[in-house]
Amino acid sequence: MRNVALGVLLGLVGFACSTEHQEATVEMAPEETRFIKEVFASNLYEPTELAVLPKGKILFTQRRGGIKQYDLNTEELTSYDSLAVFFEKEDGLMGMALDPDFAQNDWIYFYYSPVGDLSVNRLSRFTYTSSGLRNEVTVLEVPVQRQECCHTGGSIQFGGDGLLYLSTGDNTNPFASNGFSPSDETPGREAWDAQRSSSNTNDLRGKILRIKPEPDGTYSIPEGNLFVDDDPKTRPEIYVMGCRNPYRISIDSKRGWLFWGDVGPDAANDQDGRGPRGYDEFNVATAPGYFGWPLFVGKNFAYNEWDFQAGRGGAPYDPNKPINNSPNNTGLQELPPANPAKIYYPYARYEVFPQVSTGGRNAMAGPVYYSDEYQGLDKFPSYLDGRVIYYDWMRGFIYFLELDDQGNPTDWYPFMPNTEFNNVIDMEFGQDGQLYMIEYGTGWFTQNENARLSRINYIKGNRPPVLKASLSKNRGASPLEVLFDASASEDYDGDGLTYKWKIDGEVVTDSAFTYTFSKEGVYYPELLVSDGRSTVREQYVVEVGNEPPMVQVNVTGNSSFFWSGRNVAYEVKVSDLEDDQSDSGVDERNISFDIAHYQSSDMAEALGHQSPVSDGLSIIESLDCKSCHKVDGESIGPSYTAVANRYSSDRNAVNYLSRKIISGGGGVWGEQAMSAHPDLSTEDAEKIVNYILSLGQSSSFPLSGTYQTTEGAGKYLLAASYEDGGKDALKPITGRGEVWLRYNRIAADQFDDSHEVQARGGVINSLFHGAWVSFNQVDLTDIASIQLTHQPRRFRGATISVRLGSADGKEIGQVSEMPSSISSSTIQIDLTPTEGKSDLYFVFTNPDEENELITITNFVFVPKSDAL
Repeated sequence: MRNVALGVLLGLVGFACSTEHQEATVEMAPEETRFIKEVFASNLYEPTELAVLPKGKILFTQRRGGIKQYDLNTEELTSYDSLAVFFEKEDGLMGMALDPDFAQNDWIYFYYSPVGDLSVNRLSRFTYTSSGLRNEVTVLEVPVQRQECCHTGGSIQFGGDGLLYLSTGDNTNPFASNGFSPSDETPGREAWDAQRSSSNTNDLRGKILRIKPEPDGTYSIPEGNLFVDDDPKTRPEIYVMGCRNPYRISIDSKRGWLFWGDVGPDAANDQDGRGPRGYDEFNVATAPGYFGWPLFVGKNFAYNEWDFQAGRGGAPYDPNKPINNSPNNTGLQELPPANPAKIYYPYARYEVFPQVSTGGRNAMAGPVYYSDEYQGLDKFPSYLDGRVIYYDWMRGFIYFLELDDQGNPTDWYPFMPNTEFNNVIDMEFGQDGQLYMIEYGTGWFTQNENARLSRINYIKGNRPPVLKASLSKNRGASPLEVLFDASASEDYDGDGLTYKWKIDGEVVTDSAFTYTFSKEGVYYPELLVSDGRSTVREQYVVEVGNEPPMVQVNVTGNSSFFWSGRNVAYEVKVSDLEDDQSDSGVDERNISFDIAHYQSSDMAEALGHQSPVSDGLSIIESLDCKSCHKVDGESIGPSYTAVANRYSSDRNAVNYLSRKIISGGGGVWGEQAMSAHPDLSTEDAEKIVNYILSLGQSSSFPLSGTYQTTEGAGKYLLAASYEDGGKDALKPITGRGEVWLRYNRIAADQFDDSHEVQARGGVINSLFHGAWVSFNQVDLTDIASIQLTHQPRRFRGATISVRLGSADGKEIGQVSEMPSSISSSTIQIDLTPTEGKSDLYFVFTNPDEENELITITNFVFVPKSDAL
């Protein structure tokens, strides 16, 4: 069964970013809920480009040489053929395109790195047959160097006039230039000089070529390219030059414009005497031209000539009269004037183009849509006519751009912004007017479960229901009572919904009900939700007969806090209904128990056997980290486990690594630079680091005993897990229990809720009469008092009341202080002895004072003397 995921819209009416455009357009922007992502295949291995064939077939290439075919009619994915390719670094099978007359001649073009001693990338034409590729004809070869990384380009597109466009990368190692222009003219360092490729009029690299394929497998040069075929210092195939890595290109079939995304360098900040920070670019060529790399980037921001041997800069390059005086340049020295990018953006937030967000970047160009070119009944709406798709492989956004007659964006239509895309690497409209795409997945150079072949369907009429259902339990002992609830399901057209639950041969038509499974076994309940015209379904699994084990970690005394030198008495208790009744009972050898310390007080659950997802891991999942790193195993960057092991004994690791995440950089783990994340807070960066460092921690402790805390910050986690023995055919179940102990000195801004309070940088710096802050579920067992550290010079007097449950709940402590009575930076509030957990409120009052009452830096929970 195909996996169909509906794009969910926060507001039901889609929008474009320009109100002016909407007023001038009769047709409204399509609602996001009219687009459905239909997944055909997952777990792909480095997919690169796709082609939609006639008769319901889709071909896509894989970088390591595989060619896959998906049949829409049979819903089968097969290995169609393969090419023997050199796939080290970024090389491999990169591009594919159908001949414009494919329906008559069955010709298909591939761009790949052939194996062997010849260092070239090759454009070849093959004949497509039902049993594989036949009759290779080499059309063009691009000489490259394979000793050093990087940048291949490799996208193939045909224009409406039948001309073939091919993108090529600069084939230059960027890692010795600190993220700036790689223009190293040192003898023997040619592979580090992009002036020899991108800005070389006599070299095919760093270009977009335009040729006319001939029937005999040769090619001719069309009129209108950048250079004519009568100068030995130019290549007539060049249409666009000055590219770094134009990985995806597209052609406007009606206007003849060329679009491409250019992946930019890594520098996070401008540097005087050297040049601008890195920018990715979205470019439009309405005519042939030079687009700047490596002399310029973005909006023609100029680099300085740089002496790599001396480490000093010269004059900046002139975009109006660029000069390539590199000794590695075999072409013209004076280049055409540089063209600026239409869209350009760094790692950081960039107010010039606020639509592009922040973080890692990898600009791409998708197809231009014209509804009159397709015949499908459910083709995309004409509102999108003439718009080009611009997307970012790393950041995950997709826009349909409306452009003026100069190619400048005038309107940005955000396409399915609430749908997750995992590194879209290519997309193409099929003959049906629907959008087909492949996602590379989140890990580099590997197979990814979320690497997918999909189609985006446009639903012109009735939209299918959105199925939202939950089960109160999906496993347990017999008899097992389960609440089935699908009442949150909805229909965007306002249609009434009907429900059909199929459970063990029975049918239930209520949206929510309770069902009791009386027999042991594995059940597969299925839910069908219908609006009368469309039906969606989902299947669940319920395992009856094995109750999950109960695992408890009990701590004597306070279960919220630790203080330096606290002796924590603990005990792990495990019970399991089935194992307790067996002859052997609960096997303590199957109980795992660890005590771990985390350096940041905001660290969340992260041990390998823990089920809750940490704050740090949640942040990682929301960023581009997963594109370059895995927990274990190779990717483009080091694994998290390797990082944890390297820095396991470095007490400055949290500070160092969190700054590295924010500012970016490279050189520690090899040449590949890490993207900067300048908008990430230090707090969130520390959460990420603490999660990563936790992966290197392992320990084993007795199941009961006393543990002495030694740290003066952060959190301790006491965590246990037990895997039961299963039952008959039912799989074993793992139960978990844990206790978190946080340091008893808490930064003031770490409260959970507040009223009329402002805080930042660890400090409550704005607090008026009637304000309060609260902390959730605090255990006050063995806590004698609470101290507030503050700034005396900013204290104007206040009554501070400590209450349970709410701001007007039971009072367990109070103190009233005026400025004249305060000489220290500590205010102490003695507490009524209180046991157990409760929400804790601090209420601040002074009706006679209109200004801020107090600036608080810390809350300190002071234990009783006999608990020390």
